Amino acid sequence: MKKRNLAFTVELFGLFILLVLVITVITQVFVMSRSHSIQARQLTEAVILAESTAEVSSTEKDMMQLSEKVADMENVVSTQYVSDGAQTAEGEILAGAVFTPDDQGDYKYIIRIDRKSTPSGEGVYAEDNISIYSAPAAADAGADMTDISLPDPVYTLKAGKYFGEDK
Repeated sequence: MKKRNLAFTVELFGLFILLVLVITVITQVFVMSRSHSIQARQLTEAVILAESTAEVSSTEKDMMQLSEKVADMENVVSTQYVSDGAQTAEGEILAGAVFTPDDQGDYKYIIRIDRKSTPSGEGVYAEDNISIYSAPAAADAGADMTDISLPDPVYTLKAGKYFGEDK
């Protein structure tokens, strides 16, 4: 009789360990799923920001005016124009942007527009390299974004536009 009770107890203990392992694996799957969901949401928002920025950058040849148009974009809280002062057709714009998801809190991004211009025919070809960086604490309004060490971009988009000669 003791051997049957011992066998039952050992089997019950083994099944309990198996149940704990299954619960652990399922919990890890749900945690990983949540992590991937957050990354997918950030990537989606970065793509939306990059596409919106590309649309705005294709309308303006002058970087100062482009900086003002970027500042007027939805979700942008601050902008900075960085230039060597030589010409206004090239330079870099840094903009802080915020998305407000329903229950997740704010995601903050830095939009970096790096423009290189090449004379072409009677106008200029402007190539924009638009990068979206995740910057949790750096995109606050008024922050000096040139001092921020940027991580790898979440998303990068290259766009180009030919601007004809002003008449």
